[in-house]
Amino acid sequence: MGTGSPGGMMPPRGPAINPPTGNPGHFERPAIDAHGQPRMGLQLGLTGRWWDDHGTSKKLNLNPDQQRRMDTIFETNWPTITNLYTNLQREQIGLANLSRSDLQDETKVFAAIDRVSQARTNLEKEYAHTFLQIRQQLDPQQLDALDHEIASSH
Repeated sequence: MGTGSPGGMMPPRGPAINPPTGNPGHFERPAIDAHGQPRMGLQLGLTGRWWDDHGTSKKLNLNPDQQRRMDTIFETNWPTITNLYTNLQREQIGLANLSRSDLQDETKVFAAIDRVSQARTNLEKEYAHTFLQIRQQLDPQQLDALDHEIASSH
């Protein structure tokens, strides 16, 4: 990367989204992460399942077949996103729960930081993969309209 789901867990307002809640129909893209840090990176879509939003689908002139393909892509990738988010949480908890003696050992601290960083990277990449696949369902005019909507949402 949230209490929604993807787009989330993931930079400025990038593919990172809020934590998956188990509800694949809702996710947010925060400009600020849970630690108050600015998110950096790509924003590949709008908040939520924007392709299912009536107003957005009308603005982009999406057809029902495109929306079905986007739903399929999202639903196919959702279990992986959820698992990667769970792994990120586990690694963050592990880092936060290092013992007093472990906190005196630079090697252990850096190893825990590396595990958190790798888990976050894996999640960000999966979000990007998912939303790039979704964007591939759009024609050039629809992509231009989406990118305009993204720019307007900042």
